[in-house]
Amino acid sequence: MKKRITHMMTALSVLFLVVAISTLVYASEVDEVAESTAVHETENDSPIESTERILEGVYIDSVDVSNMTQEEALAAVDKYLDEIREYKIKMHVGNQTATATAGELGLSWDGTVLIDKVMSIGKSGNLVSRFKVQEDLKQGAIRLVLPYEADRAQIEQIIKERCVPFDCEAVNATIRTEGGEFVIEKEQSGIRVDEEQSVDIVEEYLSKLWRAGGGSVELAAEIKQAAHTAIGLSEITDVLGKASTDYSASSANRAKNIRNGTAKVSGAVVFPGEEYSVCDAMVPFTEANGYELGASYADGEVVESFGGGICQVSTTLYLALLRSELEILERHEHSMTVKYVKLSMDAAIAEGSKDLVFRNNLDSPIYIEGYANGGDIGFVVYGKEYRPEGRTVSYESETIETIEPTVNLVAAGDFGRIEQISQSQTGYKASLWKLVTENGEETKTKVNDSRYQMQPTKYEVGVSGATGAAAEAIYSAIEKNDLDAAFSAVYKYR
Repeated sequence: MKKRITHMMTALSVLFLVVAISTLVYASEVDEVAESTAVHETENDSPIESTERILEGVYIDSVDVSNMTQEEALAAVDKYLDEIREYKIKMHVGNQTATATAGELGLSWDGTVLIDKVMSIGKSGNLVSRFKVQEDLKQGAIRLVLPYEADRAQIEQIIKERCVPFDCEAVNATIRTEGGEFVIEKEQSGIRVDEEQSVDIVEEYLSKLWRAGGGSVELAAEIKQAAHTAIGLSEITDVLGKASTDYSASSANRAKNIRNGTAKVSGAVVFPGEEYSVCDAMVPFTEANGYELGASYADGEVVESFGGGICQVSTTLYLALLRSELEILERHEHSMTVKYVKLSMDAAIAEGSKDLVFRNNLDSPIYIEGYANGGDIGFVVYGKEYRPEGRTVSYESETIETIEPTVNLVAAGDFGRIEQISQSQTGYKASLWKLVTENGEETKTKVNDSRYQMQPTKYEVGVSGATGAAAEAIYSAIEKNDLDAAFSAVYKYR
């Protein structure tokens, strides 16, 4: 009897072991179905007829395919896919966003493999595993993940059309004044979309990460920050220096040149360590660039040239820069004196040969504002005041030497004619001094030395027709530039 009981216990143990192994096989099969769309049929699997129906409680994503045939399940999932193709996917590039539907990005699926797998749930494997699946379905649904695919070519096209246009260069912050107040426009970052990498990102997102609904993905892009920011410009709070000069006696063309040149400099922002060329800001001096013919100096002569009068713009700015105590790197005096400033306070410019260049040697940016109206031109240099309270700065012009004009006689025309053809200019040597008073003490520093050409008074003296003693006397007067002798010869021999 005892032996018989032992045999029964052994048989029962074997039976339980078989059931346990079958259950584990089933569980492994169900997990595989839920996580993969690949078909791995066993030797016991049998072909599924198209008239067979899916067991109750089976879902593909949110689609209930219970009791459906293979064709009905395919149609149901296709309908579901049509719906989710309308969901919008946001593609972010920096602070810019482009939107496309999942359908526009080529969303699709290959239903054959997945539907075959769904049809086989609870109908393949051994008897125990089939029974176990059917019992589990009574307790809750089995959901299979719908595998998505995306069309790479369509993604690439959408990115080219809707995202690449976001490409732009970085734009620095700007500053201006309105009603006596500073107005600062914030900087903008530069963007360059990496098209190939962005296509990879969207393709992977749709095929592996996205599960219907609204989507959002960050594209690959190089973001270049602006060199100059609104935070930096916010340091501009004070007037560092200003200056004005009068151009009311100018011709209409000269006045227009002054207004045009002032407008090209006004609004300049120069950051710490940067250099600024006034000539670069104004050139070319052409009609196409807004300039007219006006009087200017060239090789000691007064000539008409495009941009004539523009030096009054650079000179006025020079005075404002001096009072701001910025570092002047290049400055040139005029070939002859000008009337609107004292000696050594001028700053001439000429394309290709003379320039006014300064460096912002401060720890904060500066902003230059200019105006030209009503015969008055002026510049104001704004920044962050860095000098101690009570410190005063002034500039003093010193004449070192005065060079009186001479007379220059030129042979031209008939004997007896003497005609003045140019005005004279007195020449000078001068220096500019900087005077600083601080804590009751004054210091004096030389800023520049200037030399202005003397321009002789020119006369044309007629010689044609003079003979003998008359010719000798008139040519002698011309050779010696002796105007009195020339008049004497004409009076005596005419």
